Amino acid sequence: MAKRKPSEDAGIPEWVVTYGDMMSLLLCFFILLSAFSELKKPREYQKVIESIKESLGLDGGLGMINSFRNPSNSMINHLREQAKMAGDKPARSDVNEQSISGRDQTVETIREGGKWVMGGPVAFPAASLELSDTSKEQLRSLAEKIRGGDERLEIKGHAWGLEDKSGGDDYRELSFKRAASVATFLESECAIRSERISIVAAGNGEPLELDQTGGSQNRRVEVVVTEVTLAETHPDPDWQGN
Repeated sequence: MAKRKPSEDAGIPEWVVTYGDMMSLLLCFFILLSAFSELKKPREYQKVIESIKESLGLDGGLGMINSFRNPSNSMINHLREQAKMAGDKPARSDVNEQSISGRDQTVETIREGGKWVMGGPVAFPAASLELSDTSKEQLRSLAEKIRGGDERLEIKGHAWGLEDKSGGDDYRELSFKRAASVATFLESECAIRSERISIVAAGNGEPLELDQTGGSQNRRVEVVVTEVTLAETHPDPDWQGN
């Protein structure tokens, strides 16, 4: 009796090879997407684009579809425009200068938080820096509420109108001097620590009413209480040093 011929091993199915090739191509595709996601050196990426075009013989990056010109939203066109705009200017990644260091040798973010105008605006006559008796009483009443805290204060001055410019100062200078007069009063008469106070000159940029010749409500100083504490901004908030 003849022996049964052993069956030949079929080997790896053909679809597995095709599937493996497809996975490899997808992996390369996502690696390229990740590499192109942030354009730090556009001139170097332009060289990469030219190399890819030479290898594939394509113009436009649309896979196997022939294209006579690049669509405006294609990645290659975007990279080319980035390279043109950069020119010979150094990219951000090419700069080797050391940045300004803080206390922790790190970049610190701008402190955010809520802000509130306390006590209402302190009004000033046109072109004047003098605090009226009413304004002084207003500031003394406000100081009773904020004296014990450690929140940073912004003293924001404002100016407006032709009458305000009659004293010879421009809007920014006048608004700064008004804010400085309020800050000086709070420090000397109301015992508010000077370390808590920042002076802000808003000039004529934040009017409450839009009357070019009048605008009496715009000639004001606002005391703004912030959520930022003195300990966040001062290296020795309790003055324990020299």
